[in-house]
Amino acid sequence: MSKSSCSAIKGSGIGLFIGIGFGIATLSAMGFDRMSLFEGLLLVSCAAFSGALFGSLIGVTGAFRQEAQKVPQVSTRLTRAKISGAGIA
Repeated sequence: MSKSSCSAIKGSGIGLFIGIGFGIATLSAMGFDRMSLFEGLLLVSCAAFSGALFGSLIGVTGAFRQEAQKVPQVSTRLTRAKISGAGIA
């Protein structure tokens, strides 16, 4: 499994908990007596799903990513002689 997919899974797990918390907070602010059980579960599940998506996006882009070891880049100058000798026009 690649490091970016591991970071996405970690981020989606964290985002899932944040989304559930946000959904319950929204539900409590709206009031439990104003909606049915299905509507409440739908609100919390949509918040959890969006939190998981947002967390995986943040995880892939770098918030939870573990840094790879830096590989030194060796740059060589291409001259016209090297380019023409290689057959690249």
